[in-house]
Amino acid sequence: MIKTIIRETTITVLLALLLFVAIRSVAHSAEVSGYSMEPSLHDGQRIIVSKVAYWFGDPQRGDIVVFDTDRISNDIIHRIVGLPGELIEIKHGKLFINGKEMDEPYLQGSSIDTPPQQIPDDRYFIVGDNRGSASSDLVSRNDIIGKAWLCYWPVSEWGTAPNYSW
Repeated sequence: MIKTIIRETTITVLLALLLFVAIRSVAHSAEVSGYSMEPSLHDGQRIIVSKVAYWFGDPQRGDIVVFDTDRISNDIIHRIVGLPGELIEIKHGKLFINGKEMDEPYLQGSSIDTPPQQIPDDRYFIVGDNRGSASSDLVSRNDIIGKAWLCYWPVSEWGTAPNYSW
């Protein structure tokens, strides 16, 4: 009887651990911190990030991604607006890619300007939707954890993440 209980407990613990590791390899939980993604995502909102999203394809313009940086201890959530090899510029709050102005219906406001810059290979230009104070970054493909997939907290905000495709 004792051997059976020990065996059953061991199997249950091992299965739970295996399930935990499997889930963590395909999904990541993140909390929105600050107002740089308003109105798409809000401070304190929690999202599930799909690590699988880029296993078989590259990040796309309009994707909301979570990425690591050495400068800040927590994950950062921003939107990809520029892809490798493109010439990007934000002028008077308007996004230009290869000289063409892009429509950004999710934009909260923009007061930042960036000089024209060529995005290096294996880098993505990311910025928050609320560009009144948001910073922009060139992010390495390796630093992207995954794509925002599901908003789960607060419950009133439950649903898929507001990714946008051009």
